[in-house]
Amino acid sequence: MMRGASEWGLLQTIAAVVCPSSVQKKHKQHQRPSMIDTHCHFDFSPFREAPDQYWQDARESGVTRMVVPSVSSLNWDTVIHLTTQFAGLYAGLGLHPCFLEQHPDNSLDALTRRLDKRPRTCVAVGEAGLDFVAADTAPQQARQQALLEGQLWLARHYGLPIILHSRKAHNQLLQMVKAFPGVRGVLHAFSGSEQQGKQFIDVGLMLGVGGTVTYPRANKTRRAIAQLPLEHLVLETDAPDMPLAGFQGKPNTPAQVSRVADAVSCLKSCDRDHLVFETSGNAERMFGFN
Repeated sequence: MMRGASEWGLLQTIAAVVCPSSVQKKHKQHQRPSMIDTHCHFDFSPFREAPDQYWQDARESGVTRMVVPSVSSLNWDTVIHLTTQFAGLYAGLGLHPCFLEQHPDNSLDALTRRLDKRPRTCVAVGEAGLDFVAADTAPQQARQQALLEGQLWLARHYGLPIILHSRKAHNQLLQMVKAFPGVRGVLHAFSGSEQQGKQFIDVGLMLGVGGTVTYPRANKTRRAIAQLPLEHLVLETDAPDMPLAGFQGKPNTPAQVSRVADAVSCLKSCDRDHLVFETSGNAERMFGFN
């Protein structure tokens, strides 16, 4: 997409905050390893209004693959259809903890039947997890935990990774994952400490790193990403949510995973191409793209 001079100035200012040395390096024109956005709700607005344009923008930024998790049975068909429309898109089928009103009592049975007939482009269970901000009563939290337990079982049963959401539920989520040894997956939108990151890594999860690390005030998470091993990190946007620093108030897009890569490479003081190569390899091993 064409950008005006004022926007380039803003982007260079952001780069200087995230990593001063990147101002001279980040826009060099050379062949770079392809990137994978491991978490993008591409079935949400504004993408559903112009999917071809947003996917083209992502491709032009260097993204070649993207995982589109679902939030309820209402959009399972949509995310699977997207994978037939666009080569490089893959789906997750799950029951998001923030959409309890969309999960009837037979939701886990319905998910089981759908996973039985899943296409090869379905590479994960999810988005699943716990959100004790959205669920502020004991019955709501119990319902989230029951749905998560069922999805952890399904992930292990089908040999699929699980895409996990966690907010204000670190210890509870950790204990539930521990109860299913052998389960693997991604804790998306990681925003915790180094110690918390290591705990999730120890139970078989990779950490999804997104726009949070572009905010200088996110000191805890930025320090954690700087120290946590690269072999357990993958890149994501969570678009259209989680806008990057400097883009608040605008929908996030999968093309922004490029700037997440810039930020993470700076935090880890490693070559940007090396970081992209390694995190894309991590994603390929986790999701087993066909």
